[in-house]
Amino acid sequence: MDNIGPALLRLVQEGTGGGPLTDVAIHAPGAPTQLGPGCVVLGVGVTTEAELRELTAAMRQAGAEVLAVKAPVPSSADDAPAIIEVNRDASWMHVATTVREQLLADARTRVRSADSGAELFALANAIYEAVGAPVTIEDRFSALVAWSRGQDRTDSERIETILGRAVHQRTLAEQRARQEFERLHAGTEPVYMAATGAGRLARVAIAVRAGSDVLGYIWAAVTGPLDEEATARLREFAPVVALQLVGLRTETGYARRQRGELAAAVLGGAADPVEAGRLHLGPGPICVLAAAPRAAGDAGSDAPAAAGLRRFADTLEYFLAAVHPRSAVVTGTGVVYVLAAWPAEHATAAESAVALARDFLARTPLAGDYVVAVGGPAESMGRVADVRAQADAALRALRHPAVRGPAVRTVEDTALAVLLLHLADATEALGLPEAGGALRRLRREEGSDGPLAATLAAYLAAAGATDTAAEALHIHPNTMRYRLRRIREVSGLDFADADAMLLAHLQLRVRELRTSASHDSG
Repeated sequence: MDNIGPALLRLVQEGTGGGPLTDVAIHAPGAPTQLGPGCVVLGVGVTTEAELRELTAAMRQAGAEVLAVKAPVPSSADDAPAIIEVNRDASWMHVATTVREQLLADARTRVRSADSGAELFALANAIYEAVGAPVTIEDRFSALVAWSRGQDRTDSERIETILGRAVHQRTLAEQRARQEFERLHAGTEPVYMAATGAGRLARVAIAVRAGSDVLGYIWAAVTGPLDEEATARLREFAPVVALQLVGLRTETGYARRQRGELAAAVLGGAADPVEAGRLHLGPGPICVLAAAPRAAGDAGSDAPAAAGLRRFADTLEYFLAAVHPRSAVVTGTGVVYVLAAWPAEHATAAESAVALARDFLARTPLAGDYVVAVGGPAESMGRVADVRAQADAALRALRHPAVRGPAVRTVEDTALAVLLLHLADATEALGLPEAGGALRRLRREEGSDGPLAATLAAYLAAAGATDTAAEALHIHPNTMRYRLRRIREVSGLDFADADAMLLAHLQLRVRELRTSASHDSG
């Protein structure tokens, strides 16, 4: 109270409790309120003595400590909770944000609770009862935050969203093509959207706002337009949902920074084991996921790229909070890392991490041309730094212009490209020539890009299968055999010497990597 000041809040009843305050709970009209020990309850819509008594009785049973009610405060016969009078002109959204920020500042060791979205589910159910249609609540990136009962009455598109905890990228593309988000952003009223095909229901949606800032959306699956009463109820619930969504955003203030710093220390191998335990990842295997745009660049000096990376990280964090809570997200310079943990008995952590990353990339339009390298699993926190180094090496390989393939790959999948890149680094660091021995003699004869060098590269890539190499070069097998004889004559390369063939193959592959990189940068 001293920190916030009497202009906004005034203590009118001290109460009998003395325990620590833990969180903010919102008592919304007609919605079941999830109360917990030590929470501050915002009595939205409490104006009569009977409403106040009913709420304070529920608070006593739950162990809630503080009630905030707008002036004038009705009289209360219960002296247990502390009662705060809120300036009648104050925005409940501002009050919720201010109180929650204060609690976060006071509770510096607090880590996000596993059921932090419980009130949004209660609100979703209240909206369902009020408008008579099953609803979902989504954030501004179309990640699913909460949903109501009654989803068995909806369609396959809604079920797919709930199972994936996010709107599928295909559905989002269709919504953009129909300009549905433009219609929602253009006004503050619920918008009716007709069914788009057989077996699909229509939708009524409303943008949830904090001022001009869109925080998310409420979507109701309907068989036809809502009547005036249901439309009005949906409109009334929008600011109540906004209070919860802005609370989730506020929670990402200090607590999120603290969690990110601790996860970064774990990635760097500098975290104390006891401190690392506060991430609640458990004792099981931990994978490190490293994500970045496929086209490598200096995101640290490019403001739009850095902003895009931050949006990608935010969306990923929302997704993981819903589908894999045993995780932590860290945004580095140009890279987003994820610590993803599984139970000790989980035997396929790497495969599960790959599936998790693929599912996310398929569901968010912000993913664009991102690639994800999966390292691990590490069997303990002490091994995470090593696994992170492996994931970094694999990510570098995935972003190289010469490397093509799936967007999500493990360290094992990229092992050859990783080793070749490290070999190129070592060759350059030692000042070794790009080509030596037989390959140097061959290039001296025909130049760096002659047909004989290309023939040797194709032959080695085909593991010595002459016909396969000839087909790759679009030449006759007899021409291929002639060129191989010429290579022996010109370079002195002994095709029966495994070491000489390995050296020539490595030199050719390293040069291919360097050539691709120089062309891409040019």
